[in-house]
Amino acid sequence: MKYLPIPVFLGAVLASGCIHTSETVVHDDARTPVEFENDTAGRLFYETLSRNGHRGREESSTEISLPIVFEHKVKTVRGPNADFNEAVARCDTNRDGKITEAEARIYAGAPR
Repeated sequence: MKYLPIPVFLGAVLASGCIHTSETVVHDDARTPVEFENDTAGRLFYETLSRNGHRGREESSTEISLPIVFEHKVKTVRGPNADFNEAVARCDTNRDGKITEAEARIYAGAPR
């Protein structure tokens, strides 16, 4: 009967006992309530929001590990309302909760 060399045996034992967990948490704020002065203001706002695309989604990442035995990862990502809320804050310059056509035109022409 042949025996496995000790390093191969130890490697097999240590590699078989790993615990790995990975979790993604979506952090999504409530959508900021907003009104539009008219249809043109709403159209300009939403077209600019969709044209600018989404910013990077990742907020934070946490990783805890003990080599060979245990590994735990948690990744927190921004939800879709975060981009909308930032756009409303940039566009509604007087903070009255109503986006006028002039504000929407300024937002549409402003560099991101």
